[in-house]
Amino acid sequence: MAVGSFGRVKAVISKAMAKVKQLTESKLKWKLKRKSMKSVESNMRKEKIHNPYPVNDKNWFEKLLRLSQMNKIKIGLKINLSFVITIVLLSVVLGYALVTLSNNMIEQAKESTLGLMEQTGNNIKIVLEEIDNLAMSITRDITIAPAVEEINNTDDEHMRARWASIIKPYLNAYYSYRVDTLANLTLVSNTGYGILGGEGTFEELRFDYRDSITAREFAQSGVNSLWIDTYISDIGFLRRKGGNTTIALMKSVYTATNLKSVGVLQINIREDAMERMLKDVQIPHSGYFFLVGSKDNMIFNPQDIKDNGLLIEDLSYVNNDGKTRAELLKKTDLLSLQDTEVKELLYKTDTGVELDEKTLKGLRERDSYINLRVLEKVKESINEIQMKNRQVTAFGGIIEDNITINGKKMMVTFYTIREIKNTPLEWTLVSITPLENITRDVNSVAGFIILIGFVCIIIGIIFSVLITGDISLGIGKLIKLMNKIKEGDLEVNCDTGRKDEIGSLGVNFMDMAENLKKLIGSIKNASNIAVESSQTVSATCQQNYSSIEEFSAMLDEMKDEINSQSQEIMNNDVIVNELSEQIQVIIDDFKNVSNIVTGAKRLSEDGKDTVNTLKTNADEVKKTIEEFSELIGSLRRESAEISKITSTIKGISSQTNLLALNATIEAARAGEAGKSFSVVASEIKKLADQSRVSANYIESKLKNIGKSIEKTNEAVRSSNEVISGHDHAVAETIDKLDSIVGFMDNIFSAITSITDYVQHIEDARCNIIKSMEKLNDSTKNNIREIQNISAAMDEQVDLIKHLLSLSEDLSTLSTRLEQTINIFKI
Repeated sequence: MAVGSFGRVKAVISKAMAKVKQLTESKLKWKLKRKSMKSVESNMRKEKIHNPYPVNDKNWFEKLLRLSQMNKIKIGLKINLSFVITIVLLSVVLGYALVTLSNNMIEQAKESTLGLMEQTGNNIKIVLEEIDNLAMSITRDITIAPAVEEINNTDDEHMRARWASIIKPYLNAYYSYRVDTLANLTLVSNTGYGILGGEGTFEELRFDYRDSITAREFAQSGVNSLWIDTYISDIGFLRRKGGNTTIALMKSVYTATNLKSVGVLQINIREDAMERMLKDVQIPHSGYFFLVGSKDNMIFNPQDIKDNGLLIEDLSYVNNDGKTRAELLKKTDLLSLQDTEVKELLYKTDTGVELDEKTLKGLRERDSYINLRVLEKVKESINEIQMKNRQVTAFGGIIEDNITINGKKMMVTFYTIREIKNTPLEWTLVSITPLENITRDVNSVAGFIILIGFVCIIIGIIFSVLITGDISLGIGKLIKLMNKIKEGDLEVNCDTGRKDEIGSLGVNFMDMAENLKKLIGSIKNASNIAVESSQTVSATCQQNYSSIEEFSAMLDEMKDEINSQSQEIMNNDVIVNELSEQIQVIIDDFKNVSNIVTGAKRLSEDGKDTVNTLKTNADEVKKTIEEFSELIGSLRRESAEISKITSTIKGISSQTNLLALNATIEAARAGEAGKSFSVVASEIKKLADQSRVSANYIESKLKNIGKSIEKTNEAVRSSNEVISGHDHAVAETIDKLDSIVGFMDNIFSAITSITDYVQHIEDARCNIIKSMEKLNDSTKNNIREIQNISAAMDEQVDLIKHLLSLSEDLSTLSTRLEQTINIFKI
């Protein structure tokens, strides 16, 4: 059935090709008839060659102008507008450049200020770390700490003075290391007895040191090391150097043999030392910096040291007379108090003065001075950095949020020191720089540029009006001549008397008028030829239309035959594809089974290797346990030897104790001359007691070690039994794995045989698919040929219809053209 269908399709295609050939011949005849019309058109082209200004087709630029409505705006306005736009764009570019320059200057200022803050903070940190190291050396000194403990243990004033005389040279030596930085060193025992390193004497103190501000703060903190921020000291001899205020480091003193503190060391830093350290720090662009503490207190203000120790809240507000809130509250008067009148740290002190509501409303923030809003932003940034890196103890940053003080934007940077040698510090350097100081030069240049731009705009507008007036005058003359040609009068004369582009436009306008005369004459001749050609085209189109109807019937018959054949091929294709999918599923299943068996075999072999390794490891463990058992026996013997040593120590302790008793008796007999010998005897007795206690402690530990050795020996014996059972289980596992590997080999051979049979089926399936593909391709080629023929016929029909339409339009246009040309006077 398929062979008969192909024969009928070929016969229909042959008839169709013959018909196409016939139509092509008729198309050649039509081309010959058009030659006469082309000759007329060529003559018209020759007449247009001498015209140097042909009319261009519309391009993308013209379309863009139409969309923008530029063609509806007068030329003068366009020129003025373009000039203004150019000036505005230049102004925008300059403004953007100035803004960019201003931003770059601000960023550079931020980086330079932050670098300076980090350098200053590091310098402060280095000095404080050196002071902390000095304090650690003093508190752990092998001479000072025991001497302080002796002062605690005696009530004899002479003995205390003797021990103090031993300590003082050491304190003076330590003080000499940092005499330019430290006011003095104060060492106080737990009983309140003090020794001073540096100027002054402890006898000047008119109250118990333990009641002083620093001692109370240190005791309340409950820590072993504490930094106390800037304060006015209530101890007179601490106020002799470096100004009214100072900074203190407090540390507990410990001996090598006692975990309890035996005293307190207080190191005071001179205020003028901080001033010398920070006086050369100059913030760029006339900025200010402050050193503040964790309690929102001013530690050091280089601009005014009278602010040191007070609260930021009281310093950052002033009234109309320039007095700060601290001055109104009389807190600055505390600086003149005597040492006995100071009771609290400055930022904790309440003067008892209260401000009325009118005074509070009259207060405002100080210009370029740190305040609580700035501190809040700084603390937020510090917490964010600390959350990201909890290990860092000193770091800096820039506050990116907009901060204004009295309406002026400020640039704020900071550097914080969280601790010194594990002692919390929480000091922060904060810089404040008005942004207007950074951008002042740029703003002055911007004002000058704006003034110049305004002058340029005025001058440009004047010149623009003169130029547009001159252009509009010449164009107006040409418009009047164009109106005459529009009315049909081609006898015009255009002499603008100009040498510019408008003059050239006038000359070209006269050439256009002459060419227009010749063009109209040629159009009249072409109109007559067009009428005759339209009649010939109509007759030819009628003949071709009848031939096309006959050919369309043949195509319909051929399409039905092809569709029937295509349906049969599609049905066969579906059946073959279903069979192919089923075979492919079988092949995939066997591949999966083969992979599974191969994997199982490999796992069995790996399991066998693993069990062999386990057996080897078990043998090693068994050897190790035997060696361990021998070591336990050796340890038991060594423990017995140590027990003999403890017995000897107990004997020595008894003899030493007896010797100390005899020495005490002899010292008592000697009276005053044997006092020092009595002290030695007491120490020998203490040593004997300590030896006895240590021997008892060692003996108890040896008993515990013996018990642990016995338990370990029992565990070793249990391990030997477990290892023996483990060896038997490993041997059985190896035998079973050998059986599994043999069984897997048999399964793999059977699957390989089945896979070969399935592969033969797969080859047959591929041959069937190739045959179906060839048959399908042949059918598709036939369909494409028929579609090409049908498309060619459709084009012929469209061409004939178009020719009919053109012949009718040509006749109509010829009539209109003749009527239009008659209005011109040639």
